[in-house]
Amino acid sequence: AQALVMAPTSFLVTAATAKDGHSVLSVAKEVWSQEGIRGIYRGSSAVAARQATNWASRQGFTELVRPRIKVAGVPGELLAGCVGGALSAWNTPFEVARIHSQSKMYLQGGKKKKNHSEKSSSLLTTMRGVAEERGVGGLYVGLVPRIFQACYQTVFLVCIPRIIDN
Repeated sequence: AQALVMAPTSFLVTAATAKDGHSVLSVAKEVWSQEGIRGIYRGSSAVAARQATNWASRQGFTELVRPRIKVAGVPGELLAGCVGGALSAWNTPFEVARIHSQSKMYLQGGKKKKNHSEKSSSLLTTMRGVAEERGVGGLYVGLVPRIFQACYQTVFLVCIPRIIDN
């Protein structure tokens, strides 16, 4: 359900940054007039995959490492959240695929090219295309900032509530 909101939101922000000088509202109007609701949901499979794995991974990895952390109390809880958040960045290729497919489709005006790599915009096809163009490392562009973001979010949304509750 969260992907229903996140898909168009992330698409519009990505599209607005892909074309300098365009506001999110102007992008929304342009895409809606050209493609309707389908255009607003470009890259939604990548958003759904990312959203489905983000919080489950953050919570799951934090729970997995918590008993292994030898530091007691609040520092141990915060450390577990940082490690859990960092490990949850394994799904970075989904985010790279989302950004790639959404910005590429918007810059092309929603029109698909005739070559095979752009004929289908499925999640796996997009990931394969990125890997072919940039190597497997291309699927992990932005990994370090995502690790820091995931640590921050996991500490504040998984660990701090637990600390407050205890």
